[in-house]
Amino acid sequence: MRHYEKTHFDTASQATTLTPGDYVRLLHPEEAIGKTTLMSKDGSDQVHSKTYDLATASALVDNFLDGDGYISLHRFHGARRVGRLAALNGLFLDLDADRLPVGATRAAGPWSLDVLMRLVSMNLPEPTVLMSTGRGLAAIWLLDPLPPQALPRWQPAQNALIDLFRCLGADPSCRDAARVTRLPGSLNSKSRTIATIIGGTLERFGFDKLADEIYIAAGRPTREELHLHQERKKGRVERKAHSGGLTVSGRFQAIARDLERLLLSWGGQVPVGFRNTWLHLYATCLSHTSDERKIPGLVETMAAQATPGLTLSEVAGIAKIAARHASLPSGCTPLTDGRYHYSGATVAELLDVTAAGARALGLEQVMPKEERAKRKAERERLRRRTAGVMSRQEWLQKNSQERQKPWIELGISRSTFYRRLRAGQIVEPPKPTTATEVETGPCPQQGGSALPKASAERHSPSAKDCTPTKRPRRRTQPTETTRKGRTAAPPREWAE
Repeated sequence: MRHYEKTHFDTASQATTLTPGDYVRLLHPEEAIGKTTLMSKDGSDQVHSKTYDLATASALVDNFLDGDGYISLHRFHGARRVGRLAALNGLFLDLDADRLPVGATRAAGPWSLDVLMRLVSMNLPEPTVLMSTGRGLAAIWLLDPLPPQALPRWQPAQNALIDLFRCLGADPSCRDAARVTRLPGSLNSKSRTIATIIGGTLERFGFDKLADEIYIAAGRPTREELHLHQERKKGRVERKAHSGGLTVSGRFQAIARDLERLLLSWGGQVPVGFRNTWLHLYATCLSHTSDERKIPGLVETMAAQATPGLTLSEVAGIAKIAARHASLPSGCTPLTDGRYHYSGATVAELLDVTAAGARALGLEQVMPKEERAKRKAERERLRRRTAGVMSRQEWLQKNSQERQKPWIELGISRSTFYRRLRAGQIVEPPKPTTATEVETGPCPQQGGSALPKASAERHSPSAKDCTPTKRPRRRTQPTETTRKGRTAAPPREWAE
């Protein structure tokens, strides 16, 4: 944060001694490019506006002080329109007393001090000119002139500056580049007061440094930080441009190996009906992986061996196209590369390669989409298994208490089951009963037992505890006889 001594606020600024002509020359030096506009309003609110060259404007400015006088902050080639901009000259604030919060001071002195203290708190420089306009304040930061092409950079900084001072009455509508500012020494017809300069440094600022300070005060990234972010984003896009984890040349090297495997499976010669297509695909792979001068010889050698039925003109045409494509600048995508780009599924469709054939031959890239998806799923399962992730069947077997409801077999409630499980009283939840765990014996009506083995606590398949579980008896309202005959409640252990 920039700190000021007390004497800084006590010393009068040299800006207060500026005449209207000096003010015009401060805004628009005579050697600058472009023209400025002077404007006035008479007693009937009729506007008189004209564009002057810079030397003439400073000489005629006194003629615009009898009423509401204004001057354009920026310079133009002709009429005062954004489309005719000649140079961007500064950033500005129009502080309106009607926009101040309730209870805020409207006197120019304390109000301007609040503005300066807010600038200090946000580490922003004091403006070039601070003016009392009669019913508000105007703050202007003059800049080293910017060309009209810098308007997209200038506008966000102007918007951010206004947002920072909304609490002190900044007018959000005063943000366009064709805006005019009041002339010092002119009469404000509404308040019947003269606009006067009350402070300022009379300095010009570099736009980049001032804009970064405004963005930092607003909590936004600086231009350099945005540039670095764009560079990192561009690098990520370039790294993600190739598919399947392979570069473009690596992918077409794999496709070339698959084409040679197919050729071997066909007995060394491509079947009739696929010869032209196969040789074209082979030449396309060479356009991605070989030098353009070597491609014609490689294509002719392979054609003599694999596609003997093709004519010399057909082979020469395929080789010529592949060599011409190989001479083009390489890129990561078909949109940035002039070569042919075929996916493995497209090659498989052109050559009638089935999923079973691709798996039998061990093809790397040439396969239908469903085979590629199946291989991807297998790789994912292997990766998860290597990382120690259990399969779905194992997880269901381990976490199936809610589905199996073991508390029913134990004869206890669900909450009691989980409470005992947390306390360690139930070591293992009961596993689902399978056919191998069922003991088949004599019929129960003959005194035997055909119940499955019990694996929960307090249940064993002994002979004296093999009585089938009875349905709980429905509780009824006790009668007078049962009340008199009841001596004591049964022990809790016996009840359980």
